[in-house]
Amino acid sequence: MTDVAALLVTCAGCFALTLVSAVAPWVNAELVLLSFTTTASSPAMMAALVIIATAGQMTGKMALYAAGHRGARAPSERMARILGTWRPRCEANPWRADWLVLVSSTIGVPPFIATSLLAGALRMRITRFVVAGSIGRLIRFGALALASDLIVGVF
Repeated sequence: MTDVAALLVTCAGCFALTLVSAVAPWVNAELVLLSFTTTASSPAMMAALVIIATAGQMTGKMALYAAGHRGARAPSERMARILGTWRPRCEANPWRADWLVLVSSTIGVPPFIATSLLAGALRMRITRFVVAGSIGRLIRFGALALASDLIVGVF
Protein backbone atom coordinates (compact mmCIF):
# COMPACT_ATOMS: atom_id res chain seq x y z
CA MET A 1 0.00 0.00 0.00
CA THR A 2 1.40 3.38 -0.94
CA ASP A 3 1.74 6.19 1.56
CA VAL A 4 -1.10 8.12 -0.09
CA ALA A 5 -3.42 5.10 0.03
CA ALA A 6 -2.57 4.49 3.69
CA LEU A 7 -3.25 8.14 4.46
CA LEU A 8 -6.63 8.00 2.72
CA VAL A 9 -7.59 4.81 4.57
CA THR A 10 -6.58 6.39 7.88
CA CYS A 11 -8.57 9.55 7.21
CA ALA A 12 -11.64 7.65 5.97
CA GLY A 13 -11.50 5.29 8.94
CA CYS A 14 -11.24 8.15 11.42
CA PHE A 15 -14.17 9.97 9.80
CA ALA A 16 -16.36 6.86 9.63
CA LEU A 17 -15.71 5.75 13.20
CA THR A 18 -16.26 9.20 14.68
CA LEU A 19 -19.47 9.52 12.66
CA VAL A 20 -20.68 6.23 14.14
CA SER A 21 -19.63 7.38 17.61
CA ALA A 22 -21.80 10.48 17.23
CA VAL A 23 -24.99 8.41 17.13
CA ALA A 24 -23.89 5.25 18.95
CA PRO A 25 -22.75 6.17 22.46
CA TRP A 26 -21.04 2.82 23.03
CA VAL A 27 -18.43 3.80 20.40
CA ASN A 28 -16.14 6.28 22.15
CA ALA A 29 -14.96 9.13 19.89
CA GLU A 30 -12.08 9.99 22.19
CA LEU A 31 -10.67 6.47 22.04
CA VAL A 32 -11.14 6.43 18.28
CA LEU A 33 -9.24 9.70 17.96
CA LEU A 34 -6.45 8.54 20.28
CA SER A 35 -6.02 5.33 18.31
CA PHE A 36 -5.57 7.30 15.09
CA THR A 37 -3.38 10.09 16.46
CA THR A 38 -0.88 7.60 17.84
CA THR A 39 -0.07 6.73 14.23
CA ALA A 40 0.30 10.38 13.15
CA SER A 41 3.72 10.99 11.66
CA SER A 42 3.69 14.76 12.12
CA PRO A 43 1.91 17.56 13.98
CA ALA A 44 0.15 18.45 10.71
CA MET A 45 -1.22 14.92 10.41
CA MET A 46 -2.39 15.04 14.02
CA ALA A 47 -4.15 18.37 13.38
CA ALA A 48 -5.76 16.91 10.26
CA LEU A 49 -7.05 13.94 12.26
CA VAL A 50 -8.53 16.29 14.86
CA ILE A 51 -10.34 18.18 12.09
CA ILE A 52 -11.51 14.94 10.45
CA ALA A 53 -12.77 13.59 13.79
CA THR A 54 -14.64 16.85 14.37
CA ALA A 55 -16.20 16.62 10.91
CA GLY A 56 -17.24 13.02 11.52
CA GLN A 57 -18.77 13.83 14.89
CA MET A 58 -20.65 16.87 13.63
CA THR A 59 -21.99 14.95 10.62
CA GLY A 60 -23.50 12.42 13.00
CA LYS A 61 -24.73 15.11 15.38
CA MET A 62 -26.47 16.86 12.49
CA ALA A 63 -28.40 13.63 11.91
CA LEU A 64 -29.47 13.70 15.56
CA TYR A 65 -30.36 17.39 15.25
CA ALA A 66 -32.51 16.55 12.21
CA ALA A 67 -34.22 13.76 14.12
CA GLY A 68 -35.04 16.17 16.95
CA HIS A 69 -36.20 18.80 14.47
CA ARG A 70 -38.44 16.40 12.53
CA GLY A 71 -40.00 14.87 15.61
CA ALA A 72 -43.72 15.08 14.86
CA ARG A 73 -44.64 15.33 18.50
CA ALA A 74 -43.08 15.21 21.91
CA PRO A 75 -42.93 11.73 23.46
CA SER A 76 -44.97 12.87 26.44
CA GLU A 77 -47.22 15.70 27.57
CA ARG A 78 -44.58 16.80 30.07
CA MET A 79 -41.93 17.02 27.36
CA ALA A 80 -44.31 19.00 25.14
CA ARG A 81 -44.76 21.53 27.97
CA ILE A 82 -41.00 21.77 28.51
CA LEU A 83 -40.35 22.32 24.79
CA GLY A 84 -43.18 24.85 24.65
CA THR A 85 -41.57 26.77 27.50
CA TRP A 86 -38.00 26.68 26.22
CA ARG A 87 -38.54 27.21 22.47
CA PRO A 88 -39.59 30.90 22.85
CA ARG A 89 -36.73 31.49 25.29
CA CYS A 90 -34.19 30.12 22.84
CA GLU A 91 -35.67 32.10 19.98
CA ALA A 92 -35.57 35.31 22.04
CA ASN A 93 -31.95 34.72 23.21
CA PRO A 94 -30.25 32.38 20.73
CA TRP A 95 -26.84 32.92 22.29
CA ARG A 96 -27.96 30.91 25.33
CA ALA A 97 -28.56 27.89 23.14
CA ASP A 98 -25.20 28.53 21.44
CA TRP A 99 -23.44 28.45 24.81
CA LEU A 100 -25.23 25.28 25.83
CA VAL A 101 -24.15 23.54 22.64
CA LEU A 102 -20.59 24.88 22.99
CA VAL A 103 -20.26 23.71 26.60
CA SER A 104 -21.89 20.36 25.88
CA SER A 105 -19.67 19.68 22.87
CA THR A 106 -16.54 20.72 24.76
CA ILE A 107 -16.92 19.03 28.15
CA GLY A 108 -19.77 16.60 27.56
CA VAL A 109 -22.13 17.95 30.22
CA PRO A 110 -24.97 17.77 29.41
CA PRO A 111 -24.29 14.84 27.07
CA PHE A 112 -23.80 16.13 23.54
CA ILE A 113 -26.02 13.39 22.12
CA ALA A 114 -28.98 14.72 24.14
CA THR A 115 -28.08 18.34 23.42
CA SER A 116 -28.07 17.60 19.69
CA LEU A 117 -31.59 16.15 19.83
CA LEU A 118 -32.76 19.01 22.03
CA ALA A 119 -31.28 21.66 19.73
CA GLY A 120 -33.29 20.21 16.85
CA ALA A 121 -36.46 19.96 18.91
CA LEU A 122 -36.09 23.58 20.04
CA ARG A 123 -35.64 24.64 16.40
CA MET A 124 -32.19 26.12 16.96
CA ARG A 125 -30.74 27.37 13.67
CA ILE A 126 -28.65 24.61 12.12
CA THR A 127 -25.78 26.97 11.29
CA ARG A 128 -25.54 28.10 14.92
CA PHE A 129 -25.64 24.48 16.07
CA VAL A 130 -22.91 23.41 13.64
CA VAL A 131 -20.62 26.35 14.44
CA ALA A 132 -20.96 26.04 18.24
CA GLY A 133 -20.69 22.25 18.15
CA SER A 134 -17.68 22.27 15.82
CA ILE A 135 -15.81 24.79 17.94
CA GLY A 136 -16.46 22.70 21.03
CA ARG A 137 -15.42 19.45 19.37
CA LEU A 138 -12.25 21.05 17.98
CA ILE A 139 -11.33 22.26 21.46
CA ARG A 140 -12.09 18.87 23.04
CA PHE A 141 -10.35 16.76 20.41
CA GLY A 142 -7.43 19.17 20.03
CA ALA A 143 -6.79 19.18 23.79
CA LEU A 144 -7.02 15.39 23.89
CA ALA A 145 -4.58 14.96 21.00
CA LEU A 146 -2.18 17.50 22.47
CA ALA A 147 -2.31 15.91 25.92
CA SER A 148 -1.69 12.44 24.53
CA ASP A 149 1.21 13.72 22.42
CA LEU A 150 2.75 15.40 25.47
CA ILE A 151 2.37 12.26 27.57
CA VAL A 152 3.85 10.06 24.87
CA GLY A 153 6.69 12.57 24.48
CA VAL A 154 7.53 12.31 28.17
CA PHE A 155 7.87 8.56 27.98
